[in-house]
Amino acid sequence: MNKITLRISIIVLSTFLSCKRTDFSNPEEVIKSFRTLTKENKNEKLYDEFLSSKSKEFVTKDEFVKTMDNPDSILNETTRLESKVYNYPVDVVNPSYRRFKVEEKEIFKKDTVYSRFYFSLINENAKWKVVWTSSLFSFAEKKFIDGNYSEARKTLEKIIELDPFSGRAYNFLAIAFFRDQSLKYNEWENGVVKNARYAVTLEEDNFLNYNTLAIYYSSINNLDLSIQNYERGLAFCQNNKDKFLFYTNLAGEYITLKKFEEAEEYIRKSIEINDKNTFAWYMYGILKQAEGKNLEALEHFEKSISEKKMENYLQGSLYYSYSLCCFDLGKCDLAKEHIIKALDIEPNNDTYLDLFNKIKYCNARTK
Repeated sequence: MNKITLRISIIVLSTFLSCKRTDFSNPEEVIKSFRTLTKENKNEKLYDEFLSSKSKEFVTKDEFVKTMDNPDSILNETTRLESKVYNYPVDVVNPSYRRFKVEEKEIFKKDTVYSRFYFSLINENAKWKVVWTSSLFSFAEKKFIDGNYSEARKTLEKIIELDPFSGRAYNFLAIAFFRDQSLKYNEWENGVVKNARYAVTLEEDNFLNYNTLAIYYSSINNLDLSIQNYERGLAFCQNNKDKFLFYTNLAGEYITLKKFEEAEEYIRKSIEINDKNTFAWYMYGILKQAEGKNLEALEHFEKSISEKKMENYLQGSLYYSYSLCCFDLGKCDLAKEHIIKALDIEPNNDTYLDLFNKIKYCNARTK
């Protein structure tokens, strides 16, 4: 695909009343109505009139309504200030599709919140309908979290069949390749790089795409490109919660570079945004471990373990790091308990197995 440029159509959606009949021959109006009705919780109407027939094959009306429903408490405290619709040029290869980006500005309680959404529409019998794949994404995410990367990829490929313009799907596919250590190197690298770069082509202002590229460059020890991509992603973050992940991951790069002051600065920024996040406390533990401050590291790892579990890959790394910290401090029982938890997640991980074998002699070593 040639580099995408956007034509901008700025629409204040609140000026369009939901009672106005939607012209389904006009894809831009379909998007306006879809967003307006979404904010009004008119989800049954959305399912019946706006979703493409293929989308409905993967989600029932009840499932859709349950997914889309917003509690009245949230709706009553949200005020839309602005909405802009950007339409991408028609792709000559797929002329039956239209692609849009919607950026919104709202007040929730007292906070200003910015949102960015991407939509694909497909022409069905001269009517433009929304391609909706959230239920498939949820299924792919569950498989991914459980470490079933092959099944996650199959689901993501199904999403791409339905929506060939979904940058989110290509980005997620790149991550599912990245996590799968069972693949041959060439297949692994091609799966990560090709899909991540195409995701950027489709959605160049989606910050998550740059996070994926940064993780890849970090894995091949090109820290300069990794940091550059994290910084590029930060430029597209709209809210603090978006910046959180970049701050934490940048800390990881500076730990590798042994620039501990910079790393701690980014970790502290992350925790200021969300002090309940498992990954932030895990990275804080990694920082203190790298500095040789095992007692502080132990405290941060324990805080991380007390919070919500991460995906299997990261949770295994947390258990391993905590076990190693306990081993170095002579806390043999805790070290054994948590290296076994790590091996339950990745039983063939050589690093975990090596520590497990060392811990066998922990009692004798620390008497």
